Amino acid sequence: MPMLAELIDAVVGADTHRDTHELEIAQPSGAPIDVCSISNDTRGYGDAVAWIAEHAPGPRVVVAVEGTRSYGAGLARALSEAGLMVIECEQPTRAARRGRGKSDAIDAHLAVLTVLSSTPIGCPPPARTATLARPAAG
Repeated sequence: MPMLAELIDAVVGADTHRDTHELEIAQPSGAPIDVCSISNDTRGYGDAVAWIAEHAPGPRVVVAVEGTRSYGAGLARALSEAGLMVIECEQPTRAARRGRGKSDAIDAHLAVLTVLSSTPIGCPPPARTATLARPAAG
């Protein structure tokens, strides 16, 4: 069975918190493309969708969100409604963070790496070609 990295154009890692979320978009190799912070509200979710559309090198994007049943619930819902595949990603263990430090950006990157090292068992490949349109200026 192929690794998820072989089936996608980009992966986004989301480290979620009460007030803000840290996002990293990366290539399937794990090489970061860009990072951003968004607010944990409807406006922030729209910003996240627009940011992903702007930075994704292709339409097959998977988003690894920490805390889809708590602080990341709204973000996960908004990304799913935008046509993106969302995968729950557990918080990194102390062992995974050892030697890397602790920051929101590091945790977002670890979410990327965790998903890229997984095999898509039981979930369909992200073959959706959802068009992520940028919001109209206005």
